[in-house]
Amino acid sequence: MSKRNRTSLKEGIVVVVCDRQPLFRLGLRLLFERQGNFIVAAEVSNLEELFNAVAQSFPDIILLDILVAEKDNFEVLRKIRLQYPSLKIVLTVPRDVHPLKLTSAIQAGASSCILRDSPPDLVIKAIQSVVAGLPWVQRELTESLFKVINSSVIADETLETLTEKERQVLILIAKGLTNKEIAKQLGLSLQTVKTHVSKILQKLKVKTRMEAARYAVSLLKSSFDGQRLKVSAKR
Repeated sequence: MSKRNRTSLKEGIVVVVCDRQPLFRLGLRLLFERQGNFIVAAEVSNLEELFNAVAQSFPDIILLDILVAEKDNFEVLRKIRLQYPSLKIVLTVPRDVHPLKLTSAIQAGASSCILRDSPPDLVIKAIQSVVAGLPWVQRELTESLFKVINSSVIADETLETLTEKERQVLILIAKGLTNKEIAKQLGLSLQTVKTHVSKILQKLKVKTRMEAARYAVSLLKSSFDGQRLKVSAKR
């Protein structure tokens, strides 16, 4: 790619779309072109074409079909993140996606998971969030993710420093709830929830609640004091 073309591409958010379905790729292109600040550098249908497109266009975002990405337990995500650390990967997933696939994809390096039938404005919002450095998991998908959490055990020396209430708050943070919603569900004051969140961030040594949420999801297969991690009802 010439220096001129590369500079031109960088005038907006550069996207590469990789999907099995031509009509879906076309729909995404039309969506991005209507935004004005997005540039679709390439539309591809398989991993070989994807790597070629990334090498040529230096995109900011890959919008990737999970059925293309899942080969070899999402090894493609690990390769992309190793070769292009700043490149963000947004997976498009069907509503019946297995939650274990979602957790595996996140662990392998996906920055976002959105439903294939999401409304256009939500797709744009997810991508803008990811570009800003904030992971995005569509709220409808969090329930299935937490089916895995609640049927798995989590163990980590750092997490073991959390109190029971802090563990409950952490789960609800990762589930996508706001402080106000957490306060209502756990029967706590808003200030108490804010205090818990502050302590959680300190103990996990992270700066944002999104990092804390991702930390929790990344430990799904370990153990948490030998007990299942559950969100208790109001006490």
